[in-house]
Amino acid sequence: MGTRFRLFVQPPFEHARTSPETIEVSSPLGSLAAGPADRLMFVVEPVGKTRPYGVNRGPLGTPYIYLPPWTGKISEPAVPDEYGNFDYLQPSMPGFEAAHVFGCVRFTLDVWERYLGQSLVWHFRDHFDRMEISILPQWNNAQYGYGFLEVGSQFEKDGRILPFTLDFDVIAHEVGHAIIFSVLGVPRPGTEYPEYLGFQEAFSDCVSLIAAMHFPSVIDNVLEETRGNLYRANSLSRFSEFSPHRQIRSANNKRTMAEFAHGWKDEHELSQPLTGAMFDILVDIFHESLVERGLISRAVEDLADIAEFDPTAEARVQNAFDRAFARNSDGFVEALLDARDIVGSYMAETLWTLAADFLDYGDVVSAMLAIDKAESGGRFTRIISRNFGRREIGEVHAGMHLKGGERRSHVFSARTLLPIDYLECPKMDYREKLLLSRLISGQ
Repeated sequence: MGTRFRLFVQPPFEHARTSPETIEVSSPLGSLAAGPADRLMFVVEPVGKTRPYGVNRGPLGTPYIYLPPWTGKISEPAVPDEYGNFDYLQPSMPGFEAAHVFGCVRFTLDVWERYLGQSLVWHFRDHFDRMEISILPQWNNAQYGYGFLEVGSQFEKDGRILPFTLDFDVIAHEVGHAIIFSVLGVPRPGTEYPEYLGFQEAFSDCVSLIAAMHFPSVIDNVLEETRGNLYRANSLSRFSEFSPHRQIRSANNKRTMAEFAHGWKDEHELSQPLTGAMFDILVDIFHESLVERGLISRAVEDLADIAEFDPTAEARVQNAFDRAFARNSDGFVEALLDARDIVGSYMAETLWTLAADFLDYGDVVSAMLAIDKAESGGRFTRIISRNFGRREIGEVHAGMHLKGGERRSHVFSARTLLPIDYLECPKMDYREKLLLSRLISGQ
């Protein structure tokens, strides 16, 4: 028996009427300590911590690398009930946010460890046994790095502070980065292609999307809203607008690699063609499953492809899907779950075949086509090739990194830092070291 949590699929500040759903994660009942904490990760909310992990500057301006653990005071941790569950916590209660962020991380890991075929082994295992999940409310970002997953808040112009601890998409996206680093490792210096950075963001967006599709309410709501016509704008293809980068990362987009051939500023934008291709593959496999189950005709499926680029066909497509969904809504659910699992397993197997050094989008295409051939005899080769080809993925490559996107970029972020990188920083004198030790301990 697992441990229960209450999770928001959509954050409460995005949908005022949203209520948290009770879910059960794989952690055996009674195995979680206060925090929550287990043998792989633990949640802390530091008291007095003013700086995120990563590269910071000391009191006298000297750059330094700041990594876990936090050794200062912490807020009261979330405590399990007498049975070992955390679902007794209400959103208004102390400890709810800590339990929520832990539950989101564990839920996402549960989903993707099934696709990966094994438990994740952290890429920082040589220095840390457990991942520190750090809550830093006054910081306007979220990040995964060497030994930590750190979440802050979104600061709105009207004065509202929207905690990322309650945003499943943001948390699951950062878990996506953890999965990539844990499977691929960190690229060696000089081997990081631009498209590796875009792959990080695209894969992490898809980790969030596929994980969200494991909430029954998400599947029900999406199909109720679209009747299976997934190219229609819906909550599945719309990532949280309260992301650390103040943008909607839409999976249902029309971006192509030609837009980035002469350069790029932000890897989140560079990721869009790959994310869009993966979403299109998911939709096309879903539609193919509907045809094979006799739920829609081949003519309707072909018309749906046309409507993606011809708005005049949209009404006819929607009418056809409305009628088909009304006849057998359960069949639509089964087809969508099948498509979800095919794409999730293909992505996980693709990850196992890749290497961080010199990775580009063409490697992703080649790997996925080889996996489809091995798994299904090439059943989805046409779908995969067509959707990558439409976006010129593997054919046109990203140009140089242009100035102007540094504020949102992770090119020089805490994600790829390693403890040995401290050797690249200038040495501090004794006085600055003393001041810094007081600063980072919350004094």
